Amino acid sequence: MTNKKPIQWLVVTDLDGTLLNHHDYATDMALPAINKLQSLNIPIIFNTSKTFSESVSLQKKLNIQAPFIVENGSCIYLPKHLYTDINLNEQYQSRDDYWEIPLGMAHTKINNILKRIDTPASCYQLLSACNAEQAAALTDLSPSQAEQAISREFSEPLIWNAGNKELTIFKRQLNGHNLNTLQGGRFLHVLGNCDKGIALNKLKEILSTSEKQIKTIALGDSENDAAMLKQSDISIIVNSPSNHQLLNTLTPTIHSTKDAPEGWAESIYTALNILKDSQ
Repeated sequence: MTNKKPIQWLVVTDLDGTLLNHHDYATDMALPAINKLQSLNIPIIFNTSKTFSESVSLQKKLNIQAPFIVENGSCIYLPKHLYTDINLNEQYQSRDDYWEIPLGMAHTKINNILKRIDTPASCYQLLSACNAEQAAALTDLSPSQAEQAISREFSEPLIWNAGNKELTIFKRQLNGHNLNTLQGGRFLHVLGNCDKGIALNKLKEILSTSEKQIKTIALGDSENDAAMLKQSDISIIVNSPSNHQLLNTLTPTIHSTKDAPEGWAESIYTALNILKDSQ
């Protein structure tokens, strides 16, 4: 009889509206749950629509050291000092102190396609075309934080200003150029053939070894989190104004009663109790 491989649990979380309050981006009420996970050696992995620079800044603020996934599954970053036993040197590029594992399309290519398709630019407002003050007004971020949000590398968030008929045509045109769209809490995101679920599975593949198996607790609040939640072992929807479309897509293991960040913490404790009861 063979012994079962030990399980390494990962918490994989969306940020806006899930870990961060949807309106003011507060995280204070989640800190005890973050500390609890860290005491249990359960990594907290961002899987977000945010950029590289935004994710690094938030990791520093919350004292989190772990891989993270940016721009709706477009790229994975692994801290080199945490994964010295994984040889990625021949496969992927180095960026600062991380291995960069791109899965999506470069932002410059996406913008070139947007310029070539027939949908008029008047139908949408690109985040990358905003200055810091305009982006801050759209996102409720500070101007300095908005600067980080503007610096897209693998996707283009936009505000759609036209009707549903025009949106259907727009999506069909993008599909013809190998581009997809994902609806987030604030923006419609244009990106390559990737999503948060594909990126999560790729990360699990990289981290899995013969000595351990990877299982995940995933938390999200809006439609662009659906693929990630469907690939998780414990799926959590954190209550938010963006829940309606997501709840039409799946039934989660846990649905918090509170909004972020309290709802994130509430759900983490519930998930940890599920793990405890299953042992």
